[in-house]
Amino acid sequence: MALIVHVLVAALIIATEVWSQKRLARVTAKSAVCSLPETVHQTSPPLKLAGHGLCLFGLVASAIGMVSDYAMWLTLGATSLCVAVRCGVMQLAVTEAKRCQLPRYMQALRHPKIRRTRMALYFSEPRLATPYQVTMWLKPLLSLNEPFVIILRERKHLRHFPKSDLLEVLVVEDFPSQTAFLPSNIEVLFYVNNSMSNLPVIAANPKVTHVQLLHGDSDKPPSYNPMSVIYDHLFVAGEMAIDRYARHGVHIPREKFRIVGRPQITLSKQTRPKDPTRKTILYMTTWEGMFEDSNFCSLSQAHNILHQVFHSGLKVDVIFKPHPLTFKDAKWPEVSTRIEQTAQDLPEGVAYRMAHPEEDPMALYAEGDLLISDISSTVIDFLATEKPYIVTNPRGYTTKQLETYPSVSAGYLVSADAQNLRELIVECFASDPLTENRRRMKEYALGNAAHSNGALFKMACQDALSRSADACR
Repeated sequence: MALIVHVLVAALIIATEVWSQKRLARVTAKSAVCSLPETVHQTSPPLKLAGHGLCLFGLVASAIGMVSDYAMWLTLGATSLCVAVRCGVMQLAVTEAKRCQLPRYMQALRHPKIRRTRMALYFSEPRLATPYQVTMWLKPLLSLNEPFVIILRERKHLRHFPKSDLLEVLVVEDFPSQTAFLPSNIEVLFYVNNSMSNLPVIAANPKVTHVQLLHGDSDKPPSYNPMSVIYDHLFVAGEMAIDRYARHGVHIPREKFRIVGRPQITLSKQTRPKDPTRKTILYMTTWEGMFEDSNFCSLSQAHNILHQVFHSGLKVDVIFKPHPLTFKDAKWPEVSTRIEQTAQDLPEGVAYRMAHPEEDPMALYAEGDLLISDISSTVIDFLATEKPYIVTNPRGYTTKQLETYPSVSAGYLVSADAQNLRELIVECFASDPLTENRRRMKEYALGNAAHSNGALFKMACQDALSRSADACR
């Protein structure tokens, strides 16, 4: 009996040590302040020695109890004390990891890889599971061949960024918003949304050139947000974006705008031969938004829309891609169930799949022959393909009301109940009378087609850096 007790005690000591190490590893990961390995927290040698020493002491005490006549209660007492003190040492190590975040961040700012950067991108969006608003801009930014740093307000996004000689990532989650966390050498600071946390960053860095990129160009209110006036420059896709601000009464001086196209649109060619008798139809919904005036989402009609597509009488491959924030919507489980039920009994010649949340939209655009989407940046990006698209109308807007949303005019409009969708699909693949409309809208929305993808963006970034350097002289 005594032997069993001592073996269990030894197992308890080992389990305590393993648990302590795992908890410390989790805390270390959660206290990361930079992508640089040199800034990863290292537990101080005294705490490391104390932890390992207590584990060894407990095991020795247990072993002595097994082979000697010492009272069992004495061995148990020593072991209990050892476990308690080990937990205390572990807590000290955890506190140390959290407390030294600011010194490690300052160490990161002094690192040569950070000090060489002149550009940075600030990002905050706690609702997103992935920072897709930033990652869509990575290739255009890396193509500049200029070192830059991404500054994250939420640490959970850190793991989504690739390793690159040109890119480092800083995390400021645990610092007050007014903390001076921007590297002193930064001249141009990009933003990809209109998060309220942008405001104190702009206020704290008046000598930096602040540039709003946004994460998509659409006819929705976020693309003409009055808050945009606070930035030094707005990089927009085309003339449509500039006109949109003016049309909605947001007066921004023309010299603040830079037309850069959509540099992330790189439409790859199909590598697999397509069956000429089949068509690929994409259905991509937007987010409902935080306010009613920005809710153009057709998610509530998704099962009906997909039913119309499935029963269009054509041989089709249907791909459904909801907005990334849809999966956090309280209604999504119910909507998902109804879609699954709709897709259970597909007609002959019809195939269906739901795209992975992180699947590249550009790859889907290249694959698709027709897009069905809501009023959103998806429609405008799809213009680059010059393929037909159908716009949903769940709110039942009239033709007069839709004049506010120019991108709709180059697409086919679904009725409020979506009952005309089959006829529209057939029309798109038969006569497609809106071909010329789309070509004109593409030029208006996406900038000068004579420039190769990314050229306008590179010129605008170089100009911003040059202007900033001149201002500092």
